[in-house]
Amino acid sequence: MSKTYKGQITNSVVELTLQEEAVGAGFDTPTIAWDDAVNGVIKQVQGDIPDNWAFTDKVKGPLEIGTSCTNIGDFAFRNCLGLTGDLVIPNSVTTIGVYAFYDCTGLTGDLVIPDSVTTIENSAFKLCTGLTGSLTIGNSVTTIGFSAFSDCTGLTSLTIGNSVTSIGNYAFGFCTNITGPLVIPNSVTSIEQGAFAQCTGLTSLTIGIVLRVLGFMLLVFALS
Repeated sequence: MSKTYKGQITNSVVELTLQEEAVGAGFDTPTIAWDDAVNGVIKQVQGDIPDNWAFTDKVKGPLEIGTSCTNIGDFAFRNCLGLTGDLVIPNSVTTIGVYAFYDCTGLTGDLVIPDSVTTIENSAFKLCTGLTGSLTIGNSVTTIGFSAFSDCTGLTSLTIGNSVTSIGNYAFGFCTNITGPLVIPNSVTSIEQGAFAQCTGLTSLTIGIVLRVLGFMLLVFALS
C-alpha cells in the first residue's frame, strides 16, 4: 500500500515524515512524495517541486507528477539518472525551470509540454538523449529558452505551439534526428542564433509570415 510522505532535511539528515492527511489538493506542504515503503523509492510527487529538489537520489524508474504541481523548479531533476520511462507533465504546470531535467538520459518515448506551460527555461531538457519519439510544445508556451532541448539526439519530430514568440539560442541545436516537416508558427518573432544548428535531419521547414517578412537571412542565422 502506498504511503504519503513529506520530504524534510534537518541538520543535513533526510527525513520522510508520514503525512496521510496531506493527500489531495489544497495541502500546505510544498512537496509530498509517495514512497513504496519497501525500498524507499519515490514514485509520485504532489505540490510544487522546489529548486534543487533534495530527493532525486530516491527516484528510480518512472515518476508521476501530481496535478497540484504548478512549478517545476530550477535544477529540480538535474542529472537524475534514476528517472526513467515516459515523463508526463500535468496540465497544472505553468513553468519548467532552468536545467529542470538536464541530462536525464533515462527518459524515453514522446514528450508533451502541455498547454498550461508558458515558459520553458534555459537547458530545461538539454541532453535528454533517451527521448526517442515526438516533441509537442503546447499552445500556451510563449518562450523556449537557450538550449532548452539541445542535444536531444533521439527526438524524431517537433511540433511548436501557436503562441511561441521567441526561440532561444541553440534551443533545438544538435537534435540531429528531427526529420520534419517543421512549421514555425506565425506567432514567432524571434529565432536566436543556432536555434536549429546541426538539425541535419530536417527535410521540410515552413516559416511564419512575420519571419518571412524579416527575410531569409534570419533562418540561415538560426541554422548556423
